[in-house]
Amino acid sequence: MKSARRKKKLIRNVMCVTYCVLLLLLVLLFFRGMDYFVNKPLSDTEAMTNNEVKPQETEEASDDKVGEIETETEMETENQVEEGPRFVVGLDAGHGGKDNGSNYRKRYEKDDNLQLVKAVAAYLEGKEVGVVLTREDDTFLSLQERCNIVNKEEVDYFVSLHRNSGDGYGVEIWIHSQADEETTSLGQNIMNGLESAGIQRNRGVRNGCMQGANENYLVNRNSTMPSCIIELGFINDEKDNELLDKKLEAYAAAIGEGIIKTYEVYGEAVDGEADETTEENDGKEPDSSAPIISDALSLPIASVETLSTEIKEWGQGTNVDGKNRPTGAVSYQDKYGQYHALFVGEEEQKIYLTFDMGYDYGYTDSILDTLKEKNVKAVFFVTKPYAKDEPELVKRMIAEGHIVGNHSATHPAAGIPSLKIEGQQKEIMDTHDYVKVNFNYEMNLFRYPAGKFSEQSLAVLANCGYTSVFWSFAYLDYDVNNQPDQAKSLQKMIDCLHPGAVYLLHGQSETNAAVLGDFIDAARARGYELALIQ
Repeated sequence: MKSARRKKKLIRNVMCVTYCVLLLLLVLLFFRGMDYFVNKPLSDTEAMTNNEVKPQETEEASDDKVGEIETETEMETENQVEEGPRFVVGLDAGHGGKDNGSNYRKRYEKDDNLQLVKAVAAYLEGKEVGVVLTREDDTFLSLQERCNIVNKEEVDYFVSLHRNSGDGYGVEIWIHSQADEETTSLGQNIMNGLESAGIQRNRGVRNGCMQGANENYLVNRNSTMPSCIIELGFINDEKDNELLDKKLEAYAAAIGEGIIKTYEVYGEAVDGEADETTEENDGKEPDSSAPIISDALSLPIASVETLSTEIKEWGQGTNVDGKNRPTGAVSYQDKYGQYHALFVGEEEQKIYLTFDMGYDYGYTDSILDTLKEKNVKAVFFVTKPYAKDEPELVKRMIAEGHIVGNHSATHPAAGIPSLKIEGQQKEIMDTHDYVKVNFNYEMNLFRYPAGKFSEQSLAVLANCGYTSVFWSFAYLDYDVNNQPDQAKSLQKMIDCLHPGAVYLLHGQSETNAAVLGDFIDAARARGYELALIQ
């Protein structure tokens, strides 16, 4: 009985253990199952369909779907490349930062320029044209830095926007002195558009710069693509300002359309032809007989009032360099050339004849006869009294292709810089206006009486649209009662020949009239060309 009871108890215990083990296994399986369903990874397709279960979709089908997506992405990328900008334009807002440009009643040129550039950029970008801005905020950049930016980006066109200042009104556009057909069309298309939009006056598309048709603003000289400078009205003219404020968007559209129109005609040329043209033009300066004034400040020069008023009395001195060029002239050219001043020309076999005309003592006709015979052109600097007293001589100078320059209104003995700024301007502009009215002739070269100048006066003169012409050769030829020996004078003139020489001679000198022809022959025999300052 005991044995049977023990056997039942053992069976019961085994069954109990087995039950517990099975129960434990079920619990473990339950939790593993829950973990699987909670953490089960979603397939690509399930993820795209917000966890909708599609057990029939195979891995191969998912791969096909991914392939389709990649193909669509590649096609979109290709389309983006194909839909890139038609061409690229460089836009320059003149001045900036410490350089305010012109100003009028707290209106600054740099701000007007930037506002207009941004409007032109927005218009071009809306026409799928790429844009490179030299500055996007009130930042100062040198002119060369601006050129470097667009040259590096290899833009198709470069347009620099400015405002004018001074006596005048309306819009003018400047292009290179030797602008090609495309550059000329660029300027003309823009001007036509602006005129249609409504400007006060069309002052023309002009070659070169204010100092002459054979010199160039640095922006046009050092850029490697068709370029132009737009002077959009005078900042000190109320009507020009009113029009700009009212028609800003219209002006921007006119400039943009002018650029686009130019591209539509010239931009479709074969790339190879365009490349060849660029290579031919790269690095070439205009072939001009006029001396080039490098790195001149852009006009108008700001803050004239703060510049030095110390009076300098110019004379070339006797020290010369290895090429017989007066070291004083070379030094002053480096120091003051930026103010559109000329002391000595480039290091090339050219010389320039200039005559100061205070009064006529009967020798001017002889000088003009000799110049005509030798086919040489010169600059004659006249005072206002001379222009009034000798109109027939002035007319002859102009008719025979010489340049008539400004030698002041009253030839003040103390020098132009001894006057206040308004007085300096009056000395310049009185003669300028008289010659313009009476001879229909626009002067742009100035000779300081007695060679007395200051840094401030150079800037005042430049802002009046003039280049200051000094000299690298002069001698005591002006005393009509004590004329120098002709043979000695001729030899002195020959001995002082040097590359880029600017000769100052006085028209009242009997000696100069007598030896001029022989000097021209001697200079040419020594390989010098007698060129004309523009």
